[in-house]
Amino acid sequence: MPDMTLDLRNLRCAISAAETGSFRRAAGALDLPQSSVSRRIQLLERRLGFSLFERSRAGVRLTPAGAAFLENASAGARQLEFAARYAVSVHSGQRGDIRIGISPWRTGGLLREVLRHFRSQFPRISISLAEISPMEVRHTVAMGDLDIAFVTRTGELSGCETKVLWREAIVAVMPETHRLAKRENITWDDIGTEIFVVSKGGYGSDIHDYLVARLARIDRLPTIEVHDVSETSVFDLVMMGYGITLASESAARRENEGLTIRPVAGESDALALSAVWLAGNANPAVLNLIAIADAVGRGEEPPRLPKHRGRSHSDQDGEVAAERATQRGWGISRSTAMKSSSIEAISRT
Repeated sequence: MPDMTLDLRNLRCAISAAETGSFRRAAGALDLPQSSVSRRIQLLERRLGFSLFERSRAGVRLTPAGAAFLENASAGARQLEFAARYAVSVHSGQRGDIRIGISPWRTGGLLREVLRHFRSQFPRISISLAEISPMEVRHTVAMGDLDIAFVTRTGELSGCETKVLWREAIVAVMPETHRLAKRENITWDDIGTEIFVVSKGGYGSDIHDYLVARLARIDRLPTIEVHDVSETSVFDLVMMGYGITLASESAARRENEGLTIRPVAGESDALALSAVWLAGNANPAVLNLIAIADAVGRGEEPPRLPKHRGRSHSDQDGEVAAERATQRGWGISRSTAMKSSSIEAISRT
């Protein structure tokens, strides 16, 4: 039984010798002394218990057993190359996945642009979105259920990093026939006696708390009707005359048929959207997403983030090997040189 404790550097030499038909040419392709190539192949043959090559003055040729071995061993080498390259792409933020939490306030305008730019720059990263409330941020981010969350209210979160990206206005949404619809601006005194409709879950609880806090300043207790419906259905209820509601400006602008949207005095930048992520998060896609979000929040074109953080040893060694190889015997292709040098790079680790 052959000794299966094989050195990948020896396999690299055998693959190159088989493709170039010569130990000398293999040595040139791999930038190694010919004596090292010969010695490594001999060590590999000793481990296997049979000869891989027939030697002659003209060069080397695979034995039947050697051909059978390298045919299968090359497949394994290609799989190792794929594994190494895939791991490098994940490490550089080009592949992998990212789990993103978004605020129920749905500050859609700018956040939509952030996600669009991120998808454009990193199409091979799988994105998973989840709608969460600010109360859920602490658990989902801190426990690693989400890589990053975009929320409108955070407070201090132990172990997490927080960055305010942009601010939005909070607006009142009312039917076109409402008594305040013709006013350009309204105050809390104007709407303090209105009936507010909100959803039961998600952003509805945030609106409820926001209304109570703001109207308490003018000694008003709001009348709030809670419905177990979606945000879109809340806008439908407003349009049908059930009451008015509050929303972020970007969310309200998407639902304007039959509705009037009016700014509330003093609330032009009341809604701050922040990014929250676990300190020390090792997912490189998180920092890339934050860089894009930061630029969008400043009104700038997002930077074209680097596709690769430097070339690996396998890329550089493989290109050198391909340039030095001659086209005799099997002939060594650029892809094969990459494969051989990838094995070398892996074996160094």
